[in-house]
Amino acid sequence: MRYTIIHRDDDFSKEFTKNLHTALRFINFEENQEHPQLIITVGGDGTMLHAIHQYIDKLKEVSFVGIHTGTLGFFTDYTCDELDEFLADILKEPTFREHPLIETKCYGDTGLRHHVYALNESRVENIIQTQLIKVYINNEFFEKFRGNGMCISAQLGSTAYNRSISGAIIDSRLQALQLTEISGIHHRHYRSLNSPLVLHFDTVITLQSESFEGAMLIYDYLNINLHQTKCIEVKLSDKIVKFATFKKVSYYNRLRSLF
Repeated sequence: MRYTIIHRDDDFSKEFTKNLHTALRFINFEENQEHPQLIITVGGDGTMLHAIHQYIDKLKEVSFVGIHTGTLGFFTDYTCDELDEFLADILKEPTFREHPLIETKCYGDTGLRHHVYALNESRVENIIQTQLIKVYINNEFFEKFRGNGMCISAQLGSTAYNRSISGAIIDSRLQALQLTEISGIHHRHYRSLNSPLVLHFDTVITLQSESFEGAMLIYDYLNINLHQTKCIEVKLSDKIVKFATFKKVSYYNRLRSLF
């Protein structure tokens, strides 16, 4: 088995990774950063997101498994105290949990400006001025929003930033998109849905504005300035992230770990 390790940049995770390399070589695993089959993350959810984006052009070839040494381990199946169990489990044949990435395309007057992917969410946020957004669902006008922005999350991302803005949590057995407002303005002149909207997995959400000046597109931990953008199209993509599962971990135990 060819593997690589992506670790959190703290002393404990570095030392743990060093010991893990030694143990993996002992069971005849081959380290290969260019063409791994299994990507092991040592850290937390942020480490997993970094690993996925680092190998985003090789997702068909790789799967991911995480060991938790950080502050939040929703994506990880093992803790740093379970190293012996992990080493025994990865000699077994895994099952795979598959999750589609969110695909976001940004258009301006001259055509496509940005084309990016995210696991958790893709959101438009403007903290400089009130952002006006016309929202279309499958090319049908839905609402005119005023506020800080909009967050579009997938099933995994429903427990991330989306949860912090009072979005709904989507069960792990469902694949869906969720549209959640960020600090909407609501009074007798301006009003939008003001509630999270959970949509079928094949929905296309389009956000239009005469100006996104001052706004950012934030996708997972990355961001893009939306200068000269007029239209943003968001949907679930054909790119799939595979999580290698060597043991059963209850989804509801994962949820409880958040609080």
